[in-house]
Amino acid sequence: MSKNKSIRLHKEYGLNPTISICIICGKDTGDLALLGTAYKDKAPMHMITSIEPCKECKEEYLTKGILLIESSEENKKKPTGNMAVVKTEAFTKIFNIPIPKDHICFIETGLLAKIGITKDVNI
Repeated sequence: MSKNKSIRLHKEYGLNPTISICIICGKDTGDLALLGTAYKDKAPMHMITSIEPCKECKEEYLTKGILLIESSEENKKKPTGNMAVVKTEAFTKIFNIPIPKDHICFIETGLLAKIGITKDVNI
C-alpha cells in the first residue's frame, strides 16, 4: 500500500481480496484484506496478511509467552513459516534480552532447531 493509503487496482484482479488468517492457528480472523497490486498474482481465498495473531491466540499464547518467528536473512520481518511460542521464563533464559512489547520476536532461520524446539516440544 502506498503512503497515501490508496489501493492500486490489479490489472486483472481489481481489489484482489483475501480473507486474513491467524499466523498461529490458521483460522479466519474475520478481516478482509484488499491487496490490489501488492500481490502479484490472484490472491488466494485465505492467507496470512499480518503477524498479529487472532484474539483467541493472543489470549491463549501471548499472555503466557513469546511468539518466536523465524525470518529470512534478506528480509528480517518476512516469516519462513517456522514458529513457536515459548514461555516467558524460557525466553529470558535462552535469549537474555528484554521481553518484546508485543510478545513477538523475529529470529534467524534455523534457530528453533538449534535451541531444540521442534513441533513436538512445549517449553
